[in-house]
Amino acid sequence: MQRFIKLSAVMAAIVAAPAFAAIAVDGNAEFDTGVASGNNSDKSSFQGGRIELNFNGRAEGNGGFVAGRGTVIASNAGNSSGVDDAWVQIGTSAVDVKLGRFEAADLYPTPGDVFRIGGAGLSTTNVLRGRTTYAGTAGTNDRVHMALTAALGAASLEVGLVDTKDVSNTAPGKGGSKGIRPSVAFAAGPVNARIGFESGKTADGAAGQASFTGVGGGLSAGLGMATLRFNFGSNKTKLSTGETKTTGILLGADVGALNVSFESGKKTTVGGADVKTTGVFAAYAIPLFGIKGATFQPALGTGSDKSAGVTKTTTKVGARVHYDF
Repeated sequence: MQRFIKLSAVMAAIVAAPAFAAIAVDGNAEFDTGVASGNNSDKSSFQGGRIELNFNGRAEGNGGFVAGRGTVIASNAGNSSGVDDAWVQIGTSAVDVKLGRFEAADLYPTPGDVFRIGGAGLSTTNVLRGRTTYAGTAGTNDRVHMALTAALGAASLEVGLVDTKDVSNTAPGKGGSKGIRPSVAFAAGPVNARIGFESGKTADGAAGQASFTGVGGGLSAGLGMATLRFNFGSNKTKLSTGETKTTGILLGADVGALNVSFESGKKTTVGGADVKTTGVFAAYAIPLFGIKGATFQPALGTGSDKSAGVTKTTTKVGARVHYDF
């Protein structure tokens, strides 16, 4: 009888409408399948993807709001799963602060990057964007990440702060990242612009933490049926072995469901060989059976790193299936 009473109480809580009134649940499935080749090796097939489940909540009152989000990822890579987003946001329509695990403003967006192949010579000014982890004595998790956002008419200001420095038994205080990342975004009709910089320290192995500064941003503009994009990024890092400078630029165009991008960058290390990176990626989104949020994207990507006269190239061709549910 006692067990029946407890079970009844649980069922009553589950079906009670007020308990779920402020919670929205959504998710998506995304899988990439294709063939990769490069560096005179045999071609190999691959498949990677994940199921994403999101729990969202938001409540307003007395001129302000409180919101929260939790995201669980189930990947087909090694039967792995984990938490992607886990944050709370508090504020008004003029200013708010977000705390937890999340990604801040993207200063180097890459639409159609199904098979984007990055390189050592590319900088995207996203070192302190978020979801920054460090495997210290307390395990792999975020320490501190927060972002203050303020509305400035047609523009918005975001100031991010990251501090994942942790204590380690083998190298005390020599892991993780920390720093500040302010950025400004502006929108006017078909034109969107963003610019920001980041400054801080990141891990440099047993030698300690390496200081770095970076600046980057982008511009996109709609012209008729097409949208043109330009991104740039630059980073300077002072390592225990010397200084490195890394740059990156992206030129892209979106024409309807087609996305095409070209990237180029260079990494210069004092006392070491330069690395030059180039890459091209493209994807075309085809609706599946008229179902909202369901697409089939044939895609390709090719990229190469050249250093000391040696070029390493990788090419991927395949497709992505995406479904929002």
